[in-house]
Amino acid sequence: MTPTEDLHDEQTVTFRAPAEWAHQTASAPPVHQLLLLAETGAARRLPLAEFPVTIGRAPPAELVLEGGTISRRHCRLEDQDGHLLLTDLGSTNGTYVDGIRVEAPVRLEDGATITVGAHRLRYQRRGPDEAAEAEAMDRELQEAADYVASMLPPAIATGPVQTAWFHRPCTRLGGDAFGYQMLDPRTFAVFLLDVAGHGTGAALHSASIVNVLRRRLLPDVDFRDPAAVIRSLNQMFPMEQHNALFFTIWYGVYDLGDRALTFATGGHHAGYLLPLPKDDTPLWPPVALATQNPAIGIAPDGEMAAARIVVPPDSALYLFSDGAFEIVGRDGREWGLQEILPLLPAATGKDGPRALYDHVRAQARPGALDDDFSALLVRFP
Repeated sequence: MTPTEDLHDEQTVTFRAPAEWAHQTASAPPVHQLLLLAETGAARRLPLAEFPVTIGRAPPAELVLEGGTISRRHCRLEDQDGHLLLTDLGSTNGTYVDGIRVEAPVRLEDGATITVGAHRLRYQRRGPDEAAEAEAMDRELQEAADYVASMLPPAIATGPVQTAWFHRPCTRLGGDAFGYQMLDPRTFAVFLLDVAGHGTGAALHSASIVNVLRRRLLPDVDFRDPAAVIRSLNQMFPMEQHNALFFTIWYGVYDLGDRALTFATGGHHAGYLLPLPKDDTPLWPPVALATQNPAIGIAPDGEMAAARIVVPPDSALYLFSDGAFEIVGRDGREWGLQEILPLLPAATGKDGPRALYDHVRAQARPGALDDDFSALLVRFP
């Protein structure tokens, strides 16, 4: 799976059916559907048109769920006078509805959670009009997600600067974004930003900022000057003119000739410079790269500070959003930067950002992460 493919996952909110659906006529039967849930927050809508439907791990089951926890014929769904009836078919690991093991056929209520082996599904019973509206909304959200995905840059596998990244919004659309480009043959620019909040509004704001940066639309600004860039962004995107939205950003420029990295942050936590692991070279601790500037859009126009560091050979820069470390662990303990920093040295390979996400996901409490996850790795051989 590529990082871009992950953007097509969805998170769907379940609503109770209105009371008038109890009076559906024969000409307008209810629409049954399942949402296949996952700990990542991804969900897939599965319309149910013909019954009965057998759920199992292989055909001839009509709905196939992979994994060793699923029996070949696990359970069956039947339509009974407009309501859905669930029957366990003697499965090894059982079928559960709202946490209770199914011992006899159970009529499903709208919003019921069905556990089939290691999989969770949520049942929805909708009127035809609302089902059609939900499908149309899904298509529109998917188009928006596709657009956001198209703005993210491809990884760079070879050369004097190499990149890898992983991005997973906590809902269908998120407020994180990042990018990089060569400003000229000698200068490489990179940024990561995080709009406060998530969802459609944050994603639209994020897309506007990315377009300004990648097309270099800040007037009279030298994009090789990080302080000038974030100062101009602050002038262009005041929160009172953008639906009270503000954002944080890390912006840096790397000079390939003298290996100098100049950077500025606007309300964002540090990026971290660290060595690429080598058998014969001792590791040095991650170096925090940040400047004391306010988040973008909050404060009136003012001067912004930048800093500069020489990048040693065989180094890497890690940028990530706060969704990577502001989590609650499975033990109920809240994470912070101190929890994620020890994970960085082992996640500097070409698949490092995905490995970082997998580790965070494994340590976080079940369910979707509370915020968008973005991790961007820039390697300097």
